Amino acid sequence: MHKQGYWGYIFTLPFLINLVVFVFFPIGFSAYIAFTQWDLFNPPRWVGLDNWIRTLSDPPFWISVRNVLVFAGIFVPIQTLFAFIIAYLLNQSIRGKSLFRLFYFMPVVTPWIAGGILWVWLYNYRFGLINWLLGSVGIDAVHWLDNKHWWVVIASVAIANVWKGIGSSMILLLAGMQNVPKEMLEAAAIDGATRWVRLTRIIFPLVSPMLYMVMILSTIAAFQAFDVFLGMFGSVTAGIPEQHMVTNLIIYRDAFLFFKMGPASAMAWLLFVIILSITLFQRYFEKKWVHYD
Repeated sequence: MHKQGYWGYIFTLPFLINLVVFVFFPIGFSAYIAFTQWDLFNPPRWVGLDNWIRTLSDPPFWISVRNVLVFAGIFVPIQTLFAFIIAYLLNQSIRGKSLFRLFYFMPVVTPWIAGGILWVWLYNYRFGLINWLLGSVGIDAVHWLDNKHWWVVIASVAIANVWKGIGSSMILLLAGMQNVPKEMLEAAAIDGATRWVRLTRIIFPLVSPMLYMVMILSTIAAFQAFDVFLGMFGSVTAGIPEQHMVTNLIIYRDAFLFFKMGPASAMAWLLFVIILSITLFQRYFEKKWVHYD
């Protein structure tokens, strides 16, 4: 028995080493760096709360927080709603379901370099497909990615991100819907329940745990937005104006372009606090609409 116990520790040792080296140590070192001045080349110099005070009083940081809040407020509900609708439709008895699932999941595996080029063309003021469709119904063309209103730009990027992420959310919700007992739906149909009643009174409550998980994952992904902005705007220093920055872009710029690791670490921890607060807020309302029975 003792030898079997030793072998258990030996087999789990690679996982524990990986956890310590690539998870616990980076987290602890980042927390330490947040209180220092470090440029990656010279030894860290302790500065106390200077990085935190400077970050909290920095207007670009709060602009990035505003942008990421608006980005999440547009991205999360739209993606969740459309993923639920698509999952519901693909859960019906229709021909070519596998082809439709592949079609909706393809953007998930498409690199943002290619996706960014596609959406930049779609949003093009003169030759873009979206403005052409608007013009065909008598609506003036819109400057989507270079608009004077910052919220139009953030909303445009959020819509593009919905295209990218809707497939993974759809797969999760579809898996939840396929676990709904068919006997229950058939019994409700025999009793005269309409499709809408079956959707709202049976399917939605049973799928609500998966729907809640999709909202949590989408919220975290929204606050970690990075590649979608790089894919659509290009360079952090030249391609993205300050008023269109999100927090992860500023963290990346300060850390790896300006070598200000201390302020970048402090900003990353503040972003973690924001994400944790919003997640706990969502958790507070979980019992009001999520059904686990």
